[in-house]
Amino acid sequence: MKNIIEKDIIELMKSGQKRQVEITRFILSHIKNEEKEKKRDLDNSETIQVLKKLLKRNQESYEQYNNAGRDDLANKEKEEIDIIQNYLPDEMSEEAVIELVKHTIESCDASSLKEMGKVIGSIKKSHGDNVDMSLVSKHVKMLLN
Repeated sequence: MKNIIEKDIIELMKSGQKRQVEITRFILSHIKNEEKEKKRDLDNSETIQVLKKLLKRNQESYEQYNNAGRDDLANKEKEEIDIIQNYLPDEMSEEAVIELVKHTIESCDASSLKEMGKVIGSIKKSHGDNVDMSLVSKHVKMLLN
């Protein structure tokens, strides 16, 4: 994943897309900072988690700027969101998440909210990179309640 981002930076520089280069470098710097903290290279799953954190932060900023009527800043955040999303795998639809949660509850033989952690842990282990865990949590609570 990191190699793809580095190659993209070179391509963007060649094509003269300064704003995209700036955003992509920003993404890469977050990945490298995380690697420095962990004192090792990140695997793809860890890189995706860094990107998801960045995305969440940008989405929150976008909403705040939008609510404050700061369209100029909101547009910058939206541009960053679009580029970050290019590097993330497609997430499952809500319908697919519901089916996954139902199937996992059955396979874990969970019957109460006390077993929520077991269900969520199983889903995170098998589908953590391409599923919105907040959505999983919401549906696990609803189905185990």
